[in-house]
Amino acid sequence: MAGLFASTVLLLLSSAATDAFLINKCSHRVISTSYSTQLHSQPNDNENKASDAIGGNLVTALAHLDKKWELAQGSNKKIGEWTVLDVSNDESTQPQIVYLLEPGSGANPSCLIFFLGGAVLGQFPHISYNAFLTRLASKMNGAVLAIPYQAGLDHFGIAKKAVKIMKGAVIECEDKRGYSESLPKYALGHSLGAKLHSIGIAATGIGEELAGAGFVSYNNFGFGETIKMSRTFAKELNIGAASSAMPFDTLIDLAEMAVNAVGLEFTPSPDEMDRILSAKFDGDVLSKTRMFVFDDDELDSSKSFLQCFDNGGPSVSYLPGTHLTPVYLELGLDDLPDEAQEMASAVTGGFKNASFGDEEKLDQLVDEVSNWMMGKDPSGRRVIEKQIVGLIDAEIED
Repeated sequence: MAGLFASTVLLLLSSAATDAFLINKCSHRVISTSYSTQLHSQPNDNENKASDAIGGNLVTALAHLDKKWELAQGSNKKIGEWTVLDVSNDESTQPQIVYLLEPGSGANPSCLIFFLGGAVLGQFPHISYNAFLTRLASKMNGAVLAIPYQAGLDHFGIAKKAVKIMKGAVIECEDKRGYSESLPKYALGHSLGAKLHSIGIAATGIGEELAGAGFVSYNNFGFGETIKMSRTFAKELNIGAASSAMPFDTLIDLAEMAVNAVGLEFTPSPDEMDRILSAKFDGDVLSKTRMFVFDDDELDSSKSFLQCFDNGGPSVSYLPGTHLTPVYLELGLDDLPDEAQEMASAVTGGFKNASFGDEEKLDQLVDEVSNWMMGKDPSGRRVIEKQIVGLIDAEIED
């Protein structure tokens, strides 16, 4: 019953990728005073359409959870819970929001972790990745600075803004919270967040200041390929076409064709990103970089990342799991938008609580990431296909 409830919830959360192009309507601009809704300020109409296609109803659902989170804040806040920081300065025209998670022990942190989540999920990192980041912060006695962003076409611009916010957050923590300037700093990203960190490192030289860069399920898809995420989400949730006269796969195929016809693409494109990596990631940065790859992840672009380097790339940790393994949600019926509660309750026969995700695999990821941060080698090795000098394919132990 719990699995059925979770499937109902995530069906609501993951349906929007096809909505924008098949229906040309989206409802994700929630009327709310939430911190995260302040991110909705894209002057470019194409950026808005792209964000709609990538997000849609998922943003609406996460914004609902974010609003509930805000209402729960205030005098009841405890040590080890998320805090909202506005690191904007006199030159800023908009709030520069970052979510800070400090050690639950109340002790001074031993490291700083800059986190960027995946598309849409990364707009609400304190919701989508709370379980992952809370456990990692506890294990490392670290402070997490999770930078929210709105998905769009201009990945250069998003990455540049993220680096600016990261630097502002460091100043805030050092000046007002007494953080030591010598704290080790790590960049950690999931999916698109890993690509954004890669761009930031390549474009700004911030890699020199980092103790390490961890890329979980690195994704460098083109815009049309992002529609595949809906197919993958549906596969993970065992969602078919119960409520549609048209098969789900057919809807996805039509959406992909529509996106390709429009001609939108990310900046940088997948090919441009590969060239940037080849030119800008030197041996020092690569020696500090770790890829985290799941064995059942159709959205992972780590193979193309590794093929950008002829003379040795970053180390790789191979783990059981899927693209959504870093996302673990424990939900109650009251956490859903009002319009979804009746449907979820009917489908589940009145079941009140459920979780989405695999907690055991999440904990394995937390252990592997923390081991990497402590200087340990990857725990697992496997045989993979790797291109040698661009001429032949061979199976080697990586």
